[in-house]
Amino acid sequence: MTDNSKWFDPSAIIKNSRKIIDIFGYWPTFHDAWIYGLNLSVAGGKPWEPDSESPVLDMRIHVFEMTREVTEEGYYVLDKHTLADLRFRNVESLSLENFSYQNSIFELIFGLEPTSYPFGGGPAEGPPPNVITVKCISSCGLHGEFKCNSAEVLSVIPCDEDGNALSA
Repeated sequence: MTDNSKWFDPSAIIKNSRKIIDIFGYWPTFHDAWIYGLNLSVAGGKPWEPDSESPVLDMRIHVFEMTREVTEEGYYVLDKHTLADLRFRNVESLSLENFSYQNSIFELIFGLEPTSYPFGGGPAEGPPPNVITVKCISSCGLHGEFKCNSAEVLSVIPCDEDGNALSA
């Protein structure tokens, strides 16, 4: 895992992050979580138009908490199984590889970096907002990185240990 003294908690920059925090009590690293689905779309907008969200990346992740308890077989007990649907807007510099039947995350790392202009300068209104950086470190399967202008937790759904949604 990561050196937690350098770990960046992205919950302040992710809209509706409370949906995940309310379940786990903190923003998780997504260690050993599984990415079940990705969807890329232009979201009905043109990126150069004001207030456009395009392009958009939606990601469904089966996330859970590893407890300190151990089963008779010697495995850690996993708890709080949840399907989290995340949306990333105004995606750029997208590089994803090895999407497979098993996409286990070692860690999902969020960061911030200043927006840059290809030829310098910028708007007269002042410096642009920072962009969110997302890096998916893989244990198996999908890995990659991208930048986006915003991120949001769309939904959280309780599920069983195999990632099947539980009925309400």
